[in-house]
Amino acid sequence: MLDTVTNDFPILSLMIVSLPVAALLIWLTPDPLRARWIALTAALFDLVLSLIAVAQFNPANSGFQLVERHSWIPTLNVDYLIGVDGISILFLPLTVLLFIGVILASWNTTRTLPRLYFMLLMVLESSVIGIFCALDTMLFFLFWELTLIPTYFLISLWGVGPNRRYAAVKYTLFMMATGVPMLFGFLVLAFNHTGASGLVFDYQTLLSTPLPAELQTAVFFLLLVGFAAKAGVVPFHSWLPTVAMEGPAAITAIMVGLKLGLYGLIRFTIPLAPEAAHEFHWLLAGLGISGVIYGAILALAQSNLRRMLAFSSISHAGLVVLGIASLEIIGLQGALFQLLNFVVVAGGIFLLTGYLHQRIGSTDYASLGGVAKSMPLLAAFYFLSWHCRHGRTRHQRLCC
Repeated sequence: MLDTVTNDFPILSLMIVSLPVAALLIWLTPDPLRARWIALTAALFDLVLSLIAVAQFNPANSGFQLVERHSWIPTLNVDYLIGVDGISILFLPLTVLLFIGVILASWNTTRTLPRLYFMLLMVLESSVIGIFCALDTMLFFLFWELTLIPTYFLISLWGVGPNRRYAAVKYTLFMMATGVPMLFGFLVLAFNHTGASGLVFDYQTLLSTPLPAELQTAVFFLLLVGFAAKAGVVPFHSWLPTVAMEGPAAITAIMVGLKLGLYGLIRFTIPLAPEAAHEFHWLLAGLGISGVIYGAILALAQSNLRRMLAFSSISHAGLVVLGIASLEIIGLQGALFQLLNFVVVAGGIFLLTGYLHQRIGSTDYASLGGVAKSMPLLAAFYFLSWHCRHGRTRHQRLCC
């Protein structure tokens, strides 16, 4: 078992709990403007806490740090167990930073039920932070499924397309259906490690006692299905272009910026089923290559900026899967670097695309000619973000 470093001050729990508390305060206030300020204040508070967590993190320690453990469901041996390591620590401030951008982008544009909107954002942010911190598989699964509730309502109530409710239902059904195999994978792990204390859901304990080879294959595929669907990996990708066209740009920014499924592959699938991952690395590589090519070709064929960005996100997800498939340190480091890059760059591009849609009323290429002259500052930021993500392409020249 890896060495862990506990912390007397529950900084991670405070990050997770402060956001639902902010949601409750928003519910109690009748003033929509005050609701926005409460949401922004809570997000800034979490940003400060995340920076403190980064400052306290010791990169020389390979184990988990800032660990908190409390008994949750004793009869099933499920604990409230959270902590961070070198993989997850940097996702905390970047996640909060992205949500701050979403709150600011929604400041003057959310006129329908603004209090409910910012409440749901707080719940979603809390769930995402919980995903990055959870070290108990059942706690992780709880946070994973909790993201579906606010996401469904955010898409269906504040989407910009005529089929926004269809997009919300499609996304929710995709995630619920693929979440079932993931749950079975965690249960297989728990029953295999059953000891004197009962079932085992502790991630660190699961790491220290490897699975038999025949069970690794089952766990590998069960977890792969759940995580690949969330990441938009081909062939589980069809929900992403639909949500990108029908949903609010700010929420799509969260989906394309936070590749939670790819994080799950790195955190759970590869470490918990390493032999199966080596045996089926060709499958991961095939999924990655097909995603890169398929997403890139369809991105080039689009005439709408939002839809093109969705397919380019699928292509980038394939690139990360290809890095994971290498099963080498440098490949995994590159995959993690790309995931961190997506939070700022991919999320930022979609937020800017939302601004374009608000100003022009469309994101079709035919409507974007001469945008750089009427909106030079926005065009400059868009050019910078796009250059960091893709390099200069023909799509950048459309607005110049």
